[in-house]
Amino acid sequence: MSKVLLALAASVVLGYAKTALLVVDVQDCFLEAACTGTGTDGSLSVPACEIIPNINQLLDTMVFIQDYHPPRPVRACSFDEVIFTQDYHPTNHISYGSSHGLAAFAHLGGLGGLPLMCIDPASGLTLDGACCPKFYLQPSMNCTAELCPPPGWDYAVNNSGIIINNSACTVCAATPAECFEMSQSMWPDHCLQSGDSGFPPTLYTDPTDIVIQKGTNQFVDAYSAFMDNTQTLKTSLDSMLMSKGINRLYIVGIATDVCVQWTVTDALGNSTANYEVIVVSDATAPVLGNMANFNASIATMIGAGATVMSTADVLAVECSLSRFADSDMATISSRPTAVLIGVVLYLMVKLRLF
Repeated sequence: MSKVLLALAASVVLGYAKTALLVVDVQDCFLEAACTGTGTDGSLSVPACEIIPNINQLLDTMVFIQDYHPPRPVRACSFDEVIFTQDYHPTNHISYGSSHGLAAFAHLGGLGGLPLMCIDPASGLTLDGACCPKFYLQPSMNCTAELCPPPGWDYAVNNSGIIINNSACTVCAATPAECFEMSQSMWPDHCLQSGDSGFPPTLYTDPTDIVIQKGTNQFVDAYSAFMDNTQTLKTSLDSMLMSKGINRLYIVGIATDVCVQWTVTDALGNSTANYEVIVVSDATAPVLGNMANFNASIATMIGAGATVMSTADVLAVECSLSRFADSDMATISSRPTAVLIGVVLYLMVKLRLF
């Protein structure tokens, strides 16, 4: 009992600091055949099967609390919450090369990404945003200097589904000054809601885990779990973390140099709450297994303010018993006299009154 009382004393005195493990995009679509549920390579596969055991070690940190009757297991004792992000695209997504008559990775051909014109909705949410192909709005644009659909392409004929019901195509045609330009990389069709966007069977998951889906808006792309690629619109992640009092994030997942990096830099940026960020480096993997890009990405995240640890480093940190506080403890810590109660409990334990 004394350990739990000490944990309670610490929790009420030190405040509401909480920790989450954020597992970024560890999905069949981003994995090779060896660890997918289908037994085939994902639609945008990364050589990342080897990171799943490391993530599972973090997820499977189990302890039994003997002071509860009966003793009960606590999953992931280093974390108050486990959160998975899921790239979850509808068909004909704005980021697919096929939506514009282009090959996947066309942005690597020398002209950069496909220019889009985007709106900035009042809500500030990715669900309400939209981007429209610049070529649809300005078909006379200079295609020798900027990436365009192939010659003869007409969105109204070849893919009207990317412009119909796209509010950016309406707003940016009528009032261009209300829109801003961005560049969109061209990807293979991947992580379809009706396809291979699920989590691999080799990854430990639990019904209580939180799942944040991104890329669900056909007309907005989001590498980061926090924001869209224009970094003007937000997902629900930041508000959810704030509502749960979480201010420390351990981040793992795919790919180090894309979605993980964007998530980390957004977490440490000015548009989100104040988070401490720890990147578990050997629980992330880069696109194409490119270690030069991996190292550059790690350096970028450190430069942004992240701490880098290994899985072994994280597992070596003793689990905080404050994570085991139940609803009674939470009720006590919410009262105005919480600090005083914490001090009294601490002293009573130390004086062996329990």
